[in-house]
Amino acid sequence: MRIGRVTAGLLAVVMLAGCAKATAGTPEANKAAADRILADAALTAFQDHFRELGDEHARVFNYLNFGDTKITSEHESFKLGNPPMTVLLRTRDDESEPSAVLHPPDAPLDYVRLDEGHAHLAPTPWVSVPSLYGDEFQTCFLLTAWLACHLDSALAQTKVELREEMPREAVRTEDGVTVTTGALLGLMIEEGFISIPEEERDKVTDAMRDQIVPVTIELDAEMRFTGFEIRGKVADGDATPLELQIGYEVLGTATEEDFPEVPPADQITNISDPAKADEFWEKFNSRDPEE
Repeated sequence: MRIGRVTAGLLAVVMLAGCAKATAGTPEANKAAADRILADAALTAFQDHFRELGDEHARVFNYLNFGDTKITSEHESFKLGNPPMTVLLRTRDDESEPSAVLHPPDAPLDYVRLDEGHAHLAPTPWVSVPSLYGDEFQTCFLLTAWLACHLDSALAQTKVELREEMPREAVRTEDGVTVTTGALLGLMIEEGFISIPEEERDKVTDAMRDQIVPVTIELDAEMRFTGFEIRGKVADGDATPLELQIGYEVLGTATEEDFPEVPPADQITNISDPAKADEFWEKFNSRDPEE
């Protein structure tokens, strides 16, 4: 396995660096080079995790302050089996109970349990709509994994634009490895996971877009991905500052008990027309669904 070979080689470097003393004609350990090796291994582990996403229970949190825009939301996802069934739970700061989006294995429909803030969208507790997965499951269509897919794109493009200026630092902990890297704010906004309303984006200056927002990737002792966090404050003089904290946590393995049953027909409002389904999703995802 590539990651295992890289890790073994790095361990050898670290052990030699810790035991040997610098002498004339002997090069000292290059921490920057070791960090780059470990950071590359962490990115590979991160990508591999979502390339072959297993039976997983995960959580994504999103906290953002930007002028009058203040966002607090959490999503939990459960994925099980092949073909998979999934359920996505969403909790917002103004909701007492989470909404749920249930996708049974290979089903043409998804079932949406409405939360209190969106209960007016249908006369029943549940709504059925054409499945977001279309003909087959795609990892990046599961919202929690969607964040990871777009972060990966932002990191890759940042590396292209910054080359050796891209931050890469690795720290070994009792639990594993923490790698700190970063991506340009402008690229994160373009990838769509920085939730700034369209009408507010002109307040983000070019200088802010060109700043790197720190990204930490967590691995366990066996170099397995366990989560990431995007966290920072981006400012530019008198411009409106942006504070954000967005993260992904692997919470464990999903089980059948994590999934609700498909509701009975009298509890479901069916929306089969594509245009009406799009309208439903727009209102369901809006923080002001009645507007």
